[in-house]
Amino acid sequence: MDKRMLKRTRLFISIVLLIFVLLSARLAYLQIIQHEHYWARAETNRMRILPITAPRGEVFDQQGEQLATNRPGFTVSMVDLGTGYEEETVSRLGELLEMEEEEIMEKIRSQYYRRYLPVRLKNDVDEEVVAQIAEHRLDLPGVLIEAQPIREYVSEETAAHIIGYLGDSPMEEWIVERWQEEGYEYQIGDLVGQKGLELAWEPYLRGEDGGVQVEVNVTGQAIREYERVDPQPGSDIYLTIDLSFQKKVENILKEAVARQLEEEGNLYAGEAAAVVLEPDSGKVLALASIPTYDPNTFRQDYRSLEEDPRRPLNNKAIADHYPVGSSFKMVTAVAAMEAGGVGRNNTITCRGTLTRYGATKSCYRGTVHGTLGIVDAITRSCNIFFYEMGLKVGIDSLAHYSREFGFGSPVGLTDIFGEKSGIVASRDYKEQVYNESWYPAETMDAAIGQSFHSFTPLQMANYAAMIVNGGIHYRPYLVEKVVDSEGNVEMMAEPEVLHHMDVNSATWDVVREGMVKAARPGGTAGHLADLPVDIAGKTGTVQVVGTEGSIPNHSIFVAYAPVDEPEVALVVFIKHGGTGGETAAPVAGEILMEYFGLDMEGLENETNDINSAND
Repeated sequence: MDKRMLKRTRLFISIVLLIFVLLSARLAYLQIIQHEHYWARAETNRMRILPITAPRGEVFDQQGEQLATNRPGFTVSMVDLGTGYEEETVSRLGELLEMEEEEIMEKIRSQYYRRYLPVRLKNDVDEEVVAQIAEHRLDLPGVLIEAQPIREYVSEETAAHIIGYLGDSPMEEWIVERWQEEGYEYQIGDLVGQKGLELAWEPYLRGEDGGVQVEVNVTGQAIREYERVDPQPGSDIYLTIDLSFQKKVENILKEAVARQLEEEGNLYAGEAAAVVLEPDSGKVLALASIPTYDPNTFRQDYRSLEEDPRRPLNNKAIADHYPVGSSFKMVTAVAAMEAGGVGRNNTITCRGTLTRYGATKSCYRGTVHGTLGIVDAITRSCNIFFYEMGLKVGIDSLAHYSREFGFGSPVGLTDIFGEKSGIVASRDYKEQVYNESWYPAETMDAAIGQSFHSFTPLQMANYAAMIVNGGIHYRPYLVEKVVDSEGNVEMMAEPEVLHHMDVNSATWDVVREGMVKAARPGGTAGHLADLPVDIAGKTGTVQVVGTEGSIPNHSIFVAYAPVDEPEVALVVFIKHGGTGGETAAPVAGEILMEYFGLDMEGLENETNDINSAND
């Protein structure tokens, strides 16, 4: 071998030795110096903590009847195996789950901070789809099928606006902060309550998730279980409502709306609400909003529900407010007696019309009532009398007593969110909204419940309850008690007084007497006198004028019963339903008959025998 070849051989051997030394050093570094680090990483890749969803607390009515429960179901999730999410896997999974690829990736991106935990893509997956995924699991790395409890609403459409539904939409900041105050940690992407009790009582209903440590194979499928922490079920909620009565109230409203649409040919009809309260506690006995929806099929029906002009997703009992017409007149009566010095024997002569401050006003349908005092003015709903009373006390006094009754602010229901404040007609409101001064002639409209007044049905039911109990404003409540998974009572509701009006007992006596006579022969709801239960109430007819001409009036009726020892106070509101006496009052009569378990044969829907204006 010549010197040149020997030199090349030595160089080659030196390079090989150098490479060997470097590889040995690197191997020694990895195996010895970094042993703990890479051992931990290997274990992390091999071991997974899979969450176990806690069974959600159930919802029951006051009789223990089930409204919301859980059933077994399947959820499909994806987990990052350390290499990200394969585009082919996402595409294939999208086809199987009938989801857009972008929708899947958006869920993954929103939960990226939980990189090595499963990202739930779809709940309550059909068994056939589950079988298809299981069959192709080798082609779907990182895809997991989890068994977990699925929410089921046994009551279907009944009480849907009370119970609400679940979803994974991001929560508003104020809700998250409220939950944090209650010790509940919310994570983006969590399946949580979106409306109703499911939202407001989420920290109680949710429970505590468990987890299981498993060994996974290269596709992310669990092959061996190691350690398990069982979940803690959520607490059960018992409501103040009776499911049977709630369903009857909703059905009565549906039938009333159907009559308007079909028999009367009223194309504007279709929406209604009713609230029934226990006047000496604030307990909600029924809270109905029509139309309603089925939370079990909410996802499938969402598009049609959103596009429905009747807005079935809106809880009209608390989240919509409306003008209330003559049902407001008890506020004016209280203001007249307390601030205007008007007594039960003071009279006004109604000639059918009245002109003041350049404006001419009339009684409903031009009715002439003659000379009458405050009791008969409530009974027969005389506009002229209350125009005069409004002018006597002024808009500031009317606004004051309106607010005393809880109008213009939430009445305090916290068991479900979304209660609106409504509007009290006042100088301040007009100036803030329209930047205009208040005119005396506008006070006449405000005195009979027109003008800017706009209240929720819940506020109107609370108003009726306050008339019954002498001006005590109780906080309305829907949740009677909360019981944890071990049977311990976590919370028991008690009546809470929010305000007590400073009004003379004689004033309440006069107002109640007028309402009692209104539901007797000669009153605007006189046909209710045929019922076997003694009712006191006040009708309201709200005139609505649109660009297309005359639009059917809103129909409203506030009431309480029985007269001697009232057990319930209620309101019925039928949007574009006609007059209060013709529509809302008979509906309220049906509801009261159902509540007291009485025979419906005594209820007459004919109104020909009514001797006064039906407003």
